[in-house]
Amino acid sequence: PLMFVLQWEDELMTREQGLALFNAFGSTEKTMHINPGRHVEIPTHERDSWLAFWKRHLG
Repeated sequence: PLMFVLQWEDELMTREQGLALFNAFGSTEKTMHINPGRHVEIPTHERDSWLAFWKRHLG
C-alpha cells in the first residue's frame, strides 16, 4: 500500500516528477493527496489521513 502526499507548488520536486514517482510504484493499492502550497506547507489535516492509512494497513 502507498499513500503519497504532493504539494502542488513544491520547490524540491516538480509536479511532473511527483506524478512520475507515484506512477512508478507498482502497488495496485495506492492513493495520492495533492494540496496547494510549498514543500513544508502540508496541511495539518493530512495527519488524520496518515493515521487512518496506517491504522487500516498495520492496525
